[in-house]
Amino acid sequence: MAIHKLANYLICCALFLPLICNSTVADEPPILAFPGAEGFGAHSQGGRGGRVLFVTNLNDSGPGSFREAVEAKGPRYILFRVAGVIPLEDELVCREPYSTIAGQSAPGDGVCLKNFNFTIRAHDVIVQHLRFRPGDEPAAALLAKGRSFEPDAVTIGAPSRDVILDHCSATWSTDECCTVSGAGIDNVTVQWCLIAESLNHGAHHKGDHGFGSLIRCNGRVSYHHNLYAHHRTRSPRPGTYGPGSILFDFRNNVIYDSNGYSAEDPVRMNYVGNYIRKPNGPAFKVGGKSTQMYQQGNYQEESGTKNEDFWQLISSAKPENKREEPFEVEPVSTQTAKDAYDAVLRAAGATLPERDAVDARIVEQVRAGTGELIDSQADVGGWPAYGAGELPADADNDGMPDEWETQHGLDPAVDDHLGDPDGDGYPNLEEYLNGGEP
Repeated sequence: MAIHKLANYLICCALFLPLICNSTVADEPPILAFPGAEGFGAHSQGGRGGRVLFVTNLNDSGPGSFREAVEAKGPRYILFRVAGVIPLEDELVCREPYSTIAGQSAPGDGVCLKNFNFTIRAHDVIVQHLRFRPGDEPAAALLAKGRSFEPDAVTIGAPSRDVILDHCSATWSTDECCTVSGAGIDNVTVQWCLIAESLNHGAHHKGDHGFGSLIRCNGRVSYHHNLYAHHRTRSPRPGTYGPGSILFDFRNNVIYDSNGYSAEDPVRMNYVGNYIRKPNGPAFKVGGKSTQMYQQGNYQEESGTKNEDFWQLISSAKPENKREEPFEVEPVSTQTAKDAYDAVLRAAGATLPERDAVDARIVEQVRAGTGELIDSQADVGGWPAYGAGELPADADNDGMPDEWETQHGLDPAVDDHLGDPDGDGYPNLEEYLNGGEP
């Protein structure tokens, strides 16, 4: 009898142990896109597990170009072996999923895109330390041909999901600088970015149109630790397309010389720990009864005791707009508004390999309380020169310098960019790109 009981016990174990193990694994959240990724887009896979593609020239297209790498199929890490300005000849659209674009891999002073906008229409995309500065140089020729010229600097469009922009710089757009817009978008984070100097009276057919961010979708979006500076408005402008309602978490951002608002379309919004300096209107204006807003811990300079009840600084907010409890969102390490101000000015934008002269000037203007809306990048000197720098030796072409591999016990003669000696889920190449230990 005992043998039969033991046999039955072993059969039960065989049947149910895999279910228990699978349940445990399923309950473990996926690893982050990279250490420090937060918000709704924090679990983007990017190009994890894919091949390495190198950008080797500053051409608009062709072999070795950024466009060729962006349009390639399959999981991929896009690394740069060149520094400087890439003059796009038309809009560049990322339609293929599973890509990691690592601007921090560039030598010298890094990489900047000009002339046209960069748009993401894919899932699982990570973009770090890249500069988007279209400017207005193509406007005259295109308008003469009857074409419009109204580019954003960078756009996350439909049907994107699981996308994160981290430490990027977006300036000199004719429309918005950094936009998330389109039905079907979900799980997006824009963090530690510098979003500034949209061109106010540029080539837009509506006239003055220097705007920060249109964030309009029916999914979940996080914007945190970003710097907004020198926009007419839309810092931010959340909203919804079609049925449903955006869930928008906006926290620990710095807004200088701008303001934000919502419109009639439904919005569910947390507005938390933001620092406002010299707004060119109310810090935020509620556009209608469909806006549901939770606000807490925000601070506006020179507003005295009104900061104790920040609702006094939000225009048109009625009792039905005010929410007492925050909407449930993906976690973001949240600071006081004053601490966020210091952190954002210190670290926002494309800071690797170096913060460029444009971002340095804008940050200094925020600190000093100077600067103004601009109509053209020519008003502030245009694109700076970017030093080429020197590429570190990489004998096996796996994207990791020989010296770094040797220091970390890897073989510089073997392509081991997908190895994971410590078993933490981050391949060796990602450890290198994000300052980790393999």
